Formats: sequence, C-alpha cells, structure tokens
Amino acid sequence: MSVIENISCHKIVNSRGDWTIRTRVLLNDGSVGIQTIPDGASKGKREAIYVPVEKSVQMVSDVINDALKGEDPSNQGKIDRMLVEIDGTKNKKHLGANSILSVSLAACKAAARSKGIPLYRYLAKMFSGDPDNFKFPTPVFNVINGGKHANNNLSFQEFMVIPAGRISYDKAYEMGVRIYQSIENLLKKEGMDVDIGDEGGFAPNNLTVDKALSLLHKAAGEKYKVGDEVFFGLDVAADSFKKIFKYVIEEEGLHLSGDEMINYYRNLLHKYPIIYLEDPFYEDDHTLWAKLYEEFSRNVFIVGDDLLVTNPQVLEQVIQKDLANAAIVKPNQIGTLTETLEFIKLAQEANMQICVSHRSGDTAEDTFIADLSVAVGADFIKSGAPARGE
Repeated sequence: MSVIENISCHKIVNSRGDWTIRTRVLLNDGSVGIQTIPDGASKGKREAIYVPVEKSVQMVSDVINDALKGEDPSNQGKIDRMLVEIDGTKNKKHLGANSILSVSLAACKAAARSKGIPLYRYLAKMFSGDPDNFKFPTPVFNVINGGKHANNNLSFQEFMVIPAGRISYDKAYEMGVRIYQSIENLLKKEGMDVDIGDEGGFAPNNLTVDKALSLLHKAAGEKYKVGDEVFFGLDVAADSFKKIFKYVIEEEGLHLSGDEMINYYRNLLHKYPIIYLEDPFYEDDHTLWAKLYEEFSRNVFIVGDDLLVTNPQVLEQVIQKDLANAAIVKPNQIGTLTETLEFIKLAQEANMQICVSHRSGDTAEDTFIADLSVAVGADFIKSGAPARGE
C-alpha cells in the first residue's frame, strides 16, 4: 500500500493575475499528484471560506503535511474527513477551503497515478463503483462576458451557446469554436471592440441583454440551425445587481420588482431559444425561484449556483422547496472531493441536471473538472470560451 510521504505547497499566478496555490502530494512509491486552486469573482455567501494565499501555503506545507503523512491516499473519505476535522469550523475558515481542496484533489490524483489508472476512471470507480461507467458532457461556451467577469456595464454575467445534446462532444466543441469566431467577425464589422473578459468571452461596451442575445443568434445562425442544433444559456448572477427591493439593469434603465423580473425573463424566453437560466434571482429570494420554477422548469433548466454552492445540506432544502432543476458543481465552493461527490449523487437522485463548472480565476494546467464531469456522467461542462489556455 502506498502512503503519503510529503505534502508541499507554493503560490502561483492564476488567469486574472491573482495569487493562488499549487499543492504537491508525494507518495512513498514516487507517485505525485499536483493541484492548483481556482478562485471565482462571483461567489455565493454560503461558499466555504478561502484564507489568504500565504496562510494557505503554510497550512498545507506544515499543519496538513504533518497530519497526513503515512495516510493511504486511496482512502478518500478518511483523507477528507481528517481535513474537515483538523479545520474544525463549519465553513472551513481555519485551514481554508483553498488549502483543504488542494490536498483533497492532489491526494486523489496521486492515488490514481499510483494505481496506474486514468483519473476519470479512478473517479468513476469512486463515484459509482464502475470504472467503465462514464459519459461525455455537453460543452457550454460562455462567449459574451458581463457582470463581474467584465468591465462593460452589461448586467448579466454570461451569455452562452449550448450545442444540442444529441451532438457528439468533438462536433459540439467545433460548433463552439466556429460560433466564437463568427461573433468576433460580427463585432469587428459593427465597429465594436473585441476585448475579452475573465472567462475568455467577448466583452464589448454598449451592449444590452437583448443586443447580446441578438448577436448570438446572428452568429450561431451563420452555420447552424438555432433552436435545433444550438441553443442559448444565461448566467444572470442576479445577486450582483440586486439593490434592496429591486433588480437594477442599469444599461436599460430598469428597476424591476421580482414579478417584473419574471416577466422580463418570460419575454426573453419567448424571443430566443434559451434553455438554461442560471442564478436568475438573489440566492435568498426563494419565493421568486419557486415561481420561476413552477412556470418554466418543464422547458428550461433553472440552474442553481450561488443558490446551492455545491453544498449537500443546502441542496436538500432546495429540492424540498422545488427551486431548481439543475445544479452547478464547483468543488472549491465546498472544499473536499467527498462532499462534492455526495452533492452530485443527491442532485442526480432528485433528477437534476448536473453542470460541472470552472471558476473565472483558473489556471491552464488544471483539467480536474474535465475528468470529474466524465466520471460522474455530468450533463454539461462549463469552462468559459474556447480562448486562452484555461
């Protein structure tokens, strides 16, 4: 049996130019697992807490290293349980979710290497007991950025193109690339800038929600049948423009009540083939989530991100209240692989769609979510635009 020999950590720069950590788990047979940790710009208030990078490096290299030396990395449940117990807080604010997750995932990678198994098969066996039980997700492309991902005064955070589920992954990826290129050409023709936001999507000024969707429709329609081969999605991230009692869409001069916001979505859904609506309301506006779910959940994925924060306990409440029919999965929101897998199983048992997602502050080398999405049979994977390494 291979055991952990040493855990070390140092800081590196992520895609936004901010510091993050890279953790290395070394086993006594020479196997190594390395994991960098992403950081999101838009966060739910119930997410596990990150600690400053310098503290995280110290916690991993000293406290966690001392505690986990000699442990079996293939016993993921024990590794994660020890990390949570050492932390001793509800939201992981002592060691830090960034510290804990880096070790949790790096240990998993080291164990897979030690056994000579590809990571996605190792994760599939851990998740379902069957290393051959996996499928490819549908890629979701964030091709226009707004909200906290850009500096362009566009309220909604992500405008996405989503190939039809029947299309194979390689062809779906090609569709995303071609549509992305078409958007760039259309922006240039209209004299708009082609600067990009945090997730690689274009972030021109002077867009409204309707203008952005119209641009997507025109670009996608150049080569594909919109509403048949390709559909649209929105990550509204509504908490970023919720002002006390109103939702304020500044670029359109709108100050909308909750019911008026639902009517705003109703008009968009009537006009465009939108099948995916993420965080349409502030995470605590459960009455509005329930109203939207009741009216549209048969035809649209009502997706919880800030609402759920990859937390199994929060998810149970959302399922009971019928607030969402799809769930974003971000391991760094909860802090351990074990809790992430528990969340996914619970969501799938409730017949929710699963979308494994990156964060806006990622690193090009980190492909863990690709293996995870395949291993758990996720319906979608969201990893930004087909631009830049991350």
